[in-house]
Amino acid sequence: MSNYQYVNTKMGSFNHERYSNGNCYPVCAVPHGMNFFTLQTNGTNNWFYSPMDKSFEGIRLTHLPSPWLSDYNKLLIWGGSGEYVNDSRLYWSSFDNKANVIEPAYMYIKLHRDNYEIELTPTNTSAYLRFKFNQNASKNYIVLTSSKLSFEFDDKNSILYIKNSDAPSIFKGFDSSKPASISEYVIIKTNVPCTANEINGKIVLEAEASFMECKIATSYISFDQAKLNLEREIGNLSFEQVKAKTESEWERCLSKIEIEDDDAEKKKTFYSCLYRFNLWPRKFYEVDEKGNALHINTRTGDVTKGVLYTDNGFWDTYRTCYPLYSLLDTELYAEMAEGFYNYFVDTGWLPKWVCPHNVNCMPGMLIEATMSDAIVKEIVSGEVADKIFKAMLKDGEYESEIRGEGRVMLNTYRKYGYYPYTMVKESVNETLDNSYGDFAIAKSAEKLGYTEIAKKYFAFSKNYRNLFDKETGFIRGKDENGNFRDEIFNPYMWGRDYTEGSAWQNAFGVYHDIKGLDELYEGKLEEKIDELMAAPPIYYIGSYGRVIHEMAELSTANYGQCAISNQPSFHIPYIYSVLGKPAKTSYHLSRLLELFNSGVEGYPGDEDNGSTSAWYILSSLGLYQIAPSAPTYATAIPSFEKAILTLANGRRLEIIKDEYDSDKMKGEISYFDIMQGGKLSDIVCDGKNG
Repeated sequence: MSNYQYVNTKMGSFNHERYSNGNCYPVCAVPHGMNFFTLQTNGTNNWFYSPMDKSFEGIRLTHLPSPWLSDYNKLLIWGGSGEYVNDSRLYWSSFDNKANVIEPAYMYIKLHRDNYEIELTPTNTSAYLRFKFNQNASKNYIVLTSSKLSFEFDDKNSILYIKNSDAPSIFKGFDSSKPASISEYVIIKTNVPCTANEINGKIVLEAEASFMECKIATSYISFDQAKLNLEREIGNLSFEQVKAKTESEWERCLSKIEIEDDDAEKKKTFYSCLYRFNLWPRKFYEVDEKGNALHINTRTGDVTKGVLYTDNGFWDTYRTCYPLYSLLDTELYAEMAEGFYNYFVDTGWLPKWVCPHNVNCMPGMLIEATMSDAIVKEIVSGEVADKIFKAMLKDGEYESEIRGEGRVMLNTYRKYGYYPYTMVKESVNETLDNSYGDFAIAKSAEKLGYTEIAKKYFAFSKNYRNLFDKETGFIRGKDENGNFRDEIFNPYMWGRDYTEGSAWQNAFGVYHDIKGLDELYEGKLEEKIDELMAAPPIYYIGSYGRVIHEMAELSTANYGQCAISNQPSFHIPYIYSVLGKPAKTSYHLSRLLELFNSGVEGYPGDEDNGSTSAWYILSSLGLYQIAPSAPTYATAIPSFEKAILTLANGRRLEIIKDEYDSDKMKGEISYFDIMQGGKLSDIVCDGKNG
């Protein structure tokens, strides 16, 4: 049976700035597609879609990775009948927000104004649209708009050429290196003769036809490349053939995990998460007529050889997305790693948060964990692995003169062995994430035979110990003189030395050395996590000065101080497994997974580029890699009756819930053992079925 049928693209799409149920919008696209298509119901800010709105402003071609960042090269498409009237009050139409269809491979919208319908099916760089207008209208039109468009029209062949220069905003957070402006080249080919006019910044295509087909193709390279993309991806295929092809691509991704369970809602949630996971990161390269991969150098604007991927925040995705790709698709993971390395070739530094330029937000350089994991798991090897390692090593050895590139104030971190709170914002998280990054570099060096470098960076990875306060039992901020903050410590206080949380969420972020952290607690880390789980779900706004949505999500989830709504808490339930208590992990996961559902309020917090979806998938399967770059997965009892994974190497892995026995479970198992396939319970339970 098809798994495509279980996907709800609207899962997690009911949001606003004060509260996130996912911060998602429904996406119609191919897996990792260069272009996403969705609905715009209210374009006054980046929360431009709500499943509750009954207003339609257009189909939006979007590249928005998060409402907290900037969209780029967006294009809005809508239509109407009669003479086009240039009045902003007339742009939108009412529509039935429950009757519209937004599947991964197909979109259908019925508009009340002018009584017309739109259908769309996507490919990687292109889309096929059909407009069915009222047959009583003598003239109909299609409108295209963005903030900065220029165009030419070939009326002989009914082809519209648009240069969309709606590039990313240079907002606070971008590095100071003045990234290049990036234009998208768009061609639109219609099946009927049209006229094209520019009216107040909008392009209006008019035709005396009640049925109009549009084939849209885009390129960041050139109009000629856009033509080539269109010919390759759509060519002479019918709408139905394109739809079937895209649906088949989705079925291929969704069928890598087959779930057997009587609970249909759980299956809907699972496959909706698997769909969301397979959207990111986005391809940012194209293939020319000679078969060469080409991309835009985001620093210079030049066309450059090689693959590239974008729209990814590694602080979020390194934890779950790439560990899941390493199980399901190592070929894709290897290409992504090559793409991220090409960003280094283009700019001199690995990206921190790429969209499509480097964005200076979130602590650390967690791409180091993603790249190291690929090396340690032998997903990349040889010369490629060596090049990637040396790019990572630059992060650990050199401080950039450009704000936002590489690690923040690296020389300060090396001098003190931690980041003083008097000098660096969110000093605890910066210290923890850089300690972990040092571990990632060490593991890669060890794998590649750089013994002395490995020894040096393993020592650096213990820097987290410099901030442990035995008196309070938390990792805390220190000044440059080695003194903890002198005011009364409140573990419920958000901000200051911590990122998007308090000490409760962030002081256990020693992903690479849980047992070393347990030593600091004198063997009582388990009791501290018990305390965290049982603590009241309260917060004090601290340095944020206001309630932010992560605070609201923590309190309403009502699961102690384990804010599974946000990434710093993802590993916390699994600490029990590392300490030899997988039954405790299983208990808490069984309850935390209940916070998810397939509806529009489906996530307990932000769904950042597939990271929360991947957490749900892995946790449902009873696996979680706490420290990518260390090839081991913590274990738990799975939530489904049976799951069958087709692993990246073609082997099958069976996960059968009834075969688990919590008294016989190992807390951690090897990635390489998992990839042998067979029954997971034989690995987890020492070869003995429960």
